[in-house]
Amino acid sequence: MNNAWIPEIRDPNTSKYMALVASIEQAIANGVLRPGDKLPSNREISEQFGVTVATVSRAMGEAVRRGLVEGRVGSGTFVCDTKAAAPRSDIADLSLNTLPTAVVGELLSKAMAKLPADAMQEGLFSYHSYIPSPAHRQLAAEWINTSGEHPDLSQLLCTTGVHQGLLAAFRSLLRPGDRAICEGLTYTGIRRIAEYANVELVGAQCDDGGVIPESVEEMLARSSARVVVLTPTMHNPTTATLSLERRQSLASLLRKYDAILVEDGVNVPLANDGLPTLAALAPDRVLYLTGFSKCVASGFRLGYAAVPDRLLGQFHEALVSTQWIGPGVYTTLAHTILADGIVARCIDRHRTEARERMNLARSMLAGMSEPQSAGYHAWVPVASAGHVDDLCARALQAGVRISPGSHFAVAGTPAKAGYRVSLGTIASQEELARALALLARVSDVPSAAFATLI
Repeated sequence: MNNAWIPEIRDPNTSKYMALVASIEQAIANGVLRPGDKLPSNREISEQFGVTVATVSRAMGEAVRRGLVEGRVGSGTFVCDTKAAAPRSDIADLSLNTLPTAVVGELLSKAMAKLPADAMQEGLFSYHSYIPSPAHRQLAAEWINTSGEHPDLSQLLCTTGVHQGLLAAFRSLLRPGDRAICEGLTYTGIRRIAEYANVELVGAQCDDGGVIPESVEEMLARSSARVVVLTPTMHNPTTATLSLERRQSLASLLRKYDAILVEDGVNVPLANDGLPTLAALAPDRVLYLTGFSKCVASGFRLGYAAVPDRLLGQFHEALVSTQWIGPGVYTTLAHTILADGIVARCIDRHRTEARERMNLARSMLAGMSEPQSAGYHAWVPVASAGHVDDLCARALQAGVRISPGSHFAVAGTPAKAGYRVSLGTIASQEELARALALLARVSDVPSAAFATLI
């Protein structure tokens, strides 16, 4: 082991993980670290560098990608010959939660071909409202209602995807310094929006069945928070779906504490579990968001918002303030594929593909949580958070990128130890099987064998 290298921060304005990468790079350039040198363990580096093990893992992952170091199973992490090495381009990315577009590519191509040139021009270059036409609203409402019980959709608004709907919800319901309750692990977009809006997220406790209503009530009772943000169906990242009993309990809590809930229903169309949305159970208390990005194509940035009457004006203003005009070309395309039944066919194909990929993951990843609904991500519990960091680093060295639970954890909330695997990013099931085999191989090796790994 090379004991001459001491990690140090040279540029205080650089993030810590990138500073560590730069330290390795500089040590190699200066000859302090030579090809074949073995690096200290991840914990030793974290202590020397004054950072967390997770930060070291992230830095070493980048160093692997750049071809600076490599991991050898059961042996440790070693310096590469940088003259011969090049940044890795063979990483199988199972960290991005996207859909395999090729599954529906032919259907979407036919839909695009049906659009007249003047309609495309109008959709691309003209101003558009967030208020859909009566005909589009009717088509959208009929489609939304096919996936379960929903509230009155007569006041439906369009959004440029569910993410914009979440941003508008935060802007219209919360002020800087306010608190909002969410699951202890939550969609990273919600964390980013909260940080942007200067809103403090408070994480409620969850179990295998999703968020625990008693925990939500405890937070409503002891804090000033009156806005709750949840993903009740195929939760990201844990895949939990709330039972009818829990949904009913949450609806009662909203009335008891005069609270508003933002329901992220982006996974509802693909899941099609038949459960009523929280918006159906408490229509005057729930702002419901859904869209096409998790059931048709990830880049199809059109969503819908069902908003209680008393919140409609302020929510619409928040949409306009985030983007002046509505999603024109996507609205035009959505009208066509809803009217022609193409959306339903896309969802059928994705549902079949998602189940096949989930079965593949289930057969290869021991201990994977059992989702109740169709979807393109899986959750694998792990014994401890420290083990997750090591496993993710080892997986990256082996050529697979996954998302540790810490990426989704709300500050101050004990995170469930585990990692998310996104099953739709890789184009084919054959390529996915190869990536999952690599991940399974890493997962099967006892952690003690990796004591010297990054």
